[in-house]
Amino acid sequence: MRYLLLLLLLVAAPVSAQTLTLGEAVPGSLTAESKDTYTFETSEDYYVYGYVDQISVDVVVRILDPEGEEVGEYDSPARGPEPFQFSPETSGTFTIEVTPFEGEEGDYSVLLVANEPKATEPTALVDQLMQPFSSNDAPGAVISVVRNGDVVLAKGFGMANLTYGIPMTAETGVSIASVSKHFTGMALVLLEQDGALSLDDDVRDHLPDLKDFGTPITLRMMLNHTTGYREVLNFLPMAGWQFTDAMDRDLLTRIVQNQPQLQNDPGSEYNYNNTTFMLLADVVEKASEMEFGEFMQERIFKPLGMTNSTIKTHQGQVIPGSGQGYVAASGGGYRYVTDFAGAYGASGVNTTAHDIVKWMGNFRDHTVGGPEAIDSLTERGILTSGDTTNYALGLGVREWRGQMLYTHTGGETSFRTWFGYFPDIDSGLFFSSNHPSFSLGMWTDLAEAFFGEYLEAEEEEEEETTVEAGSVPTAEQLEAISGMWRFIGAPLMIEYTVEDGELFAQATNQPKFKVEPTSDSTFTFVGVPASVTFHFEEDGTTTRATHHQGPDSPMEKVVAPDMTEEELAAFTGRFINDELETIYTLTIEEGELKGHHRRLDSFTVTHLVDDEFTAGAWFLGGLKFQRDPTGKVIGFLAGSGRTRDVWFRRME
Repeated sequence: MRYLLLLLLLVAAPVSAQTLTLGEAVPGSLTAESKDTYTFETSEDYYVYGYVDQISVDVVVRILDPEGEEVGEYDSPARGPEPFQFSPETSGTFTIEVTPFEGEEGDYSVLLVANEPKATEPTALVDQLMQPFSSNDAPGAVISVVRNGDVVLAKGFGMANLTYGIPMTAETGVSIASVSKHFTGMALVLLEQDGALSLDDDVRDHLPDLKDFGTPITLRMMLNHTTGYREVLNFLPMAGWQFTDAMDRDLLTRIVQNQPQLQNDPGSEYNYNNTTFMLLADVVEKASEMEFGEFMQERIFKPLGMTNSTIKTHQGQVIPGSGQGYVAASGGGYRYVTDFAGAYGASGVNTTAHDIVKWMGNFRDHTVGGPEAIDSLTERGILTSGDTTNYALGLGVREWRGQMLYTHTGGETSFRTWFGYFPDIDSGLFFSSNHPSFSLGMWTDLAEAFFGEYLEAEEEEEEETTVEAGSVPTAEQLEAISGMWRFIGAPLMIEYTVEDGELFAQATNQPKFKVEPTSDSTFTFVGVPASVTFHFEEDGTTTRATHHQGPDSPMEKVVAPDMTEEELAAFTGRFINDELETIYTLTIEEGELKGHHRRLDSFTVTHLVDDEFTAGAWFLGGLKFQRDPTGKVIGFLAGSGRTRDVWFRRME
């Protein structure tokens, strides 16, 4: 389950700004606390594209409309171009805000590349949206579009290899990362049809070396992400593992063997998990007596005519015709990176824009597996509570604007991929880029352009709630709200602050968002269906709240008094996790608790309440220190949403 808030930022318009001219780069320089602003005129239903070149500073770019409402925030690569593109819903003066990321300082330039009427013809719109990835000196992208069973577009943009000047084409191989998961799902379905296994088998029937947790974990649970296993890609980074490192397949079994207990009862909770899909590739090999890549070739790729598709199984593997992945280089330009290998099953499929439409066609033609296989592949998971999830056998299954949609996204160190198929209209979209700044959110614009007549109208946004006179929160109430709040039962913190009489919210490691009052105790987040209710006591204080976004989530206010260095000293020392055999050292530096690991940058550990802290390292999340009966700190539990309660014991 993800606990990140998917919200848009609303900030006040700047007092002064420099006007941008189309095609003219403007240099700038940022200090730790500065904010530069630029303006330009545009019109409703135009297409706007530009970028900030992060020469020596990582920046955050925000676009605001004439009313000061945020249109978008852009913060992906740390260096190189930070592209922004959008279609205005109103005309007037728009503002670009450029701020440093986490107090960095350095130079940049901003360039407005396009400010033109938005294309109405679908393929022309594709060309517009792909402008950031269409040059001959930058990474690129590929796209496929199927409409009513016909391939109407299969095209490449930009470069597949910058060293040798090789362009992206519809025949360029791309790593589709987690979009690979439903290929693995199909492999399991085919083996069930063969009688080699049942999806309801205990995984230990096929991989007996896995730890016995005393309750069956079925292959279906693994495909549905409901096992309770640790998430390997959240877990290994705790040991300093980098996403460019190779994946040791034997390590998977050891991780499961070393896990002290499951994170949830099998089948009771959806929690996205790459560990299980990597293990499922091993199940395929055991049940079929074939290498995973060989099985995929013989049973899926060859029967569908996917002649340019393969499985990447190891670091350094040569895949003819495949694109190279890139990230921004410090000081400008790009550097190539190797996406992690060895994660096949959860990842691993390398395919082309032409080949992927043949896979889409199998949802209609049933060449591989027959209609029964497609039914199995798209059957959504059911939890032990009886609730149905939106995830089937490696594939998201949900309704969007009146159409059933099979979909998945994928991301590695460099590649970003989106796959979607609408079975009732035999239509689909696929696009993939070899650079992480690529925005997967464009799929909605493309679906509207190519399939709009089949889609129900978007729901009208509810009219703004009028706040009755006398029900606006007072300054005292806002002050009572101000502070740190935590979700009860979820590893998420939100800090509410008051600025110029307005309330803002900022979740851990996320931007700051404005929230607007609808009464003296309820507030609505701008731009998304989320709100919060604060429960006030008779004396005007509040320590309880309810966050409304999907299911209601209770929150409590965290009162974290400043800790002296003497108090912080109780939490210092060396802490080891026996599962990973990795050590963290906590020290006090300039009055703050700092974390250190031999393969990681140092980070701040911030006190929340009692013995709870939050770590400035995404994979550690919250730290809950534990004490012995004498009150001495003996260790801490760490974890984020996908990997929880990882025990680090204090070393004496």
